Amino acid sequence: MSAYDLSSLDIMVIDDNVHMLRIIKTIFISMGISRVHYLSSVKEAKAELFHIQPDIIITDWEMRPIDGLSFTRELRREGGYFSRVPIILLTGHTEYERVMEAIQSGVSYVLAKPVSIEILHRRLCRIVDISSMSVSEFDTADEEYLEIG
Repeated sequence: MSAYDLSSLDIMVIDDNVHMLRIIKTIFISMGISRVHYLSSVKEAKAELFHIQPDIIITDWEMRPIDGLSFTRELRREGGYFSRVPIILLTGHTEYERVMEAIQSGVSYVLAKPVSIEILHRRLCRIVDISSMSVSEFDTADEEYLEIG
């Protein structure tokens, strides 16, 4: 895949579909990422966020009773650390309007389900790259928000 060592990342994954959580867990194991908090609801995630500050949050869009987009909006309103933590939104809905709604709500990237190891790996590497950029480099960073594959 690449020369990136992603093993030190601390990631939170929120999805109410146990099969999707298993898929993502398999992907992370293959990448050597072991510090992952797998949660099945936004309520669980909110409780966990009192104790941890993950490097990246990955959330499904469609969950009940609170969906991933509403969760993202709440986090961004809180400010501080949560106003800037990268959030990847997983969804089966990749229509332009929905992707734009997600980006305007504070999502860092939208990935289409089912997500592939290559695309998820690319996004994680991109996040690592961006977090190490200076402010002047950030202004010229390319603006890719959606990946399908």
